[in-house]
Amino acid sequence: MCIRDRVKAAIIADADLFGRIERTTFEALRTDTDLLSDAVSAAIRVKADIVERDERESGDRRELNLGHTLAHAIEKASNRMNHGEAVAVGTALIADASVKLGVLTAEDRDRIAGVLKKLGFDLTPPVDVKRLLKEVDKDKKNEDGMLRIVVPVGIGDCDVRRMSHDEFAALFA
Repeated sequence: MCIRDRVKAAIIADADLFGRIERTTFEALRTDTDLLSDAVSAAIRVKADIVERDERESGDRRELNLGHTLAHAIEKASNRMNHGEAVAVGTALIADASVKLGVLTAEDRDRIAGVLKKLGFDLTPPVDVKRLLKEVDKDKKNEDGMLRIVVPVGIGDCDVRRMSHDEFAALFA
C-alpha cells in the first residue's frame, strides 16, 4: 500500500490517521517501521470497513474513488504522471472544488494539499483543467448523464455527490 493510499484513506474516514501523517515527516513515514505499520493497518481497516458495507460499489465504496474522476482524466490527457501522482492531483483539485461547493473549509483543503505536498507530490495539473473536464464525461462513474463525485466534507469524512457535468465544471471556473 503506497503512501498516497494511506493519505486517501485518512481523508475518507480516519481523521486521527490524517493527523498522525500530518505531524510526521515523509522520511519517518517511509522508515519508521512502527509508524509505517500503524498507518498501513489503519488504512487497511478503513478500506475493509467500507468494502464490507458495500461489496458492489453502489454506495459507500464509491468513496474509495476520491480523486479518481480527475485522475483518470489526467491520465488520458497526459502521459506525464503515474496513477498515484494523478490521484494526488485529483484529490487536491476536488478538495479545492469542495471549498467552492461549500462543503469543506479552506483550512481543511489547505491541510490536505499540505500533506500531499509534504509527501512529495507536485499538485500542478499537467494539462489545463478545461481539457481535463472534457475527459471527465468519459469516466466510468458517469451514469445516466450524472457524475458521481467523491467530495471531502472534512478531514476523515467524504460524501458522494451526484452532479451534472455542467455543475461539476462550474466548480473549476
